Amino acid sequence: MYFIGSFLILIGAIWMTVNAAKKDGAIAAILTFICGFYTIYYGIKNFAENKIPFILFLVGIALAIAFRPDLAALSAVPAPATP
Repeated sequence: MYFIGSFLILIGAIWMTVNAAKKDGAIAAILTFICGFYTIYYGIKNFAENKIPFILFLVGIALAIAFRPDLAALSAVPAPATP
């Protein structure tokens, strides 16, 4: 699920980058693709045009955080001790 979340983040970011390049120019496109905080700001600011890619981006972030591979070891149940 982590990789699906990462893929959704990438798709949403690329989609919003293309929309930013069409509407606001190269600087907005570069910032949208490189800086995650600007991507969120741009998605909120232009929500009417970026509704689907922004939702993909946010769902991807939620999936990537919820299913981080470094936390998999914490959820493993240890085997019971055998006498």
